[in-house]
Amino acid sequence: MRTSLWTRLSNLGHFLRWTAPLMPWLAGLSALLLAAGLYLTWFVVPPDYQQGETVRIMYIHVPAAWLGVFFYGSMSLSAIGTLVWRHPLA
Repeated sequence: MRTSLWTRLSNLGHFLRWTAPLMPWLAGLSALLLAAGLYLTWFVVPPDYQQGETVRIMYIHVPAAWLGVFFYGSMSLSAIGTLVWRHPLA
């Protein structure tokens, strides 16, 4: 009987074997995209015609707010996974 990919990845050792080679690549890609986004935000995008330079705070504030909502939601799902199924990866 074959097990699904999700069942195999729920094993912590198997999960870490899959993700360990990807982590340096993902960290580098994240740093590159962050640097590109900050460069575009601060130096390429023109100021707003009404608010001027102060509108640039939206390029930082809105993604930070969405990330906060995402992390609180994922922590809630992890807590439910830990409490209900007592899974160590959650």
